Amino acid sequence: MQAAHNTAGPVGVDLAVCAFERMNTIKTLLIICSPGTISAAMTAAIESEFPWLSVEIVYDLPSALNECEHPVQLILADAVFASGLYANWPSFLSVHQEATPALLCHDDGTNPLQHPCMRDAEWVQGIVPFNVNLDVFLSALRIILKGGRYFPTTGSRAPAADTAPALQEKSEANFPSTTNGQVQGIEKLTKRENEILACMAMGNQNKIIAATLGLSEHTVKIHIHNIITKLGVHNRTEVVARYFEYKRKEGLDHANKLYQSDASRSLPRNE
Repeated sequence: MQAAHNTAGPVGVDLAVCAFERMNTIKTLLIICSPGTISAAMTAAIESEFPWLSVEIVYDLPSALNECEHPVQLILADAVFASGLYANWPSFLSVHQEATPALLCHDDGTNPLQHPCMRDAEWVQGIVPFNVNLDVFLSALRIILKGGRYFPTTGSRAPAADTAPALQEKSEANFPSTTNGQVQGIEKLTKRENEILACMAMGNQNKIIAATLGLSEHTVKIHIHNIITKLGVHNRTEVVARYFEYKRKEGLDHANKLYQSDASRSLPRNE
């Protein structure tokens, strides 16, 4: 008994030290973008993929000059803020001393590499494409977070051939936040749409989805357009992020039901 008592203290201290060290390893991904660009589902997907990251979103450059709770590892700014970020980078670096900059680009036909501030391309760590499959977005982000440099071959992909013209235009409305009703919108999809959504979540392109499900690519495109419309999102990335959020909530609901069931069985019965 005495030996067990003697080891309890050091073990408790070790756990506290580990918790303190883990807290100190948390870094911030500071995203500068227009309101609604990054949804709650997208934030959840990023933090799930990179557990050491805490995502913080601001909507203008002055707000990004405020200190964050955790050290900023990466400042990911929408390409529209590129000029301001470049011109004021010394100020940002004085506040976020460990940070490196990267740009977030959309499939709007523009090429960030042709921007005047990109004449000094060494100042930016990379360009992260946004309107792409979630796995592509996370892979590009992973390369930059690990200290690598990522630049799409053309700076920004041309508008996807499988995207309906109406969806290529950036909506004036904000991206919707992920509420329970929006997450449950996935339940309104047809069986075929759910099959295609599952394939999209695996990062499969339309040609692979068509071959897997025995459909034509044209049919797959129509289904994807319908999925995007039903979920009220704007691109494949948001669709997949919504899917993962739905699966996460589904798992939590199942766990809660099991807990409530166990709790009800453990209650004393009145004889």
